[in-house]
Amino acid sequence: METVKSFKDLKIWQRARTVFTMVYADVRAWPRERGPQVLSYQLLRSVGSIGANIAEGYGRGLPGEFEQFLRYARGSAAETDNWLCFAVETGLISEKRYEEYAALILELNKMTGAFIGKIRLQDRRKPVHH
Repeated sequence: METVKSFKDLKIWQRARTVFTMVYADVRAWPRERGPQVLSYQLLRSVGSIGANIAEGYGRGLPGEFEQFLRYARGSAAETDNWLCFAVETGLISEKRYEEYAALILELNKMTGAFIGKIRLQDRRKPVHH
């Protein structure tokens, strides 16, 4: 496992931040009607949870807890994908933009799986950060 000083050094967290930044920029451009506000809230909450769970899991320190929070992050990525599908259906984002997001979410899921694999090889009693 890579040695890092902070969760901000984790490539997986950096990728989650990229996805959040993209979604945030798109949502800011949406109309302010009641329907899209609900979708905006749910989408921003779920996409924000991806990186937040990675950070919290890292901060917990123990491999088992970090692994669990990485699973939460993966769940938040799936929820984000769900809300992005609704954004396409309601015309808030294009199919092409959705495909960009879908590729990034797939990449995040692969990174998460690989990271979980690395954590499982680590001594469960030693902290994840050094």
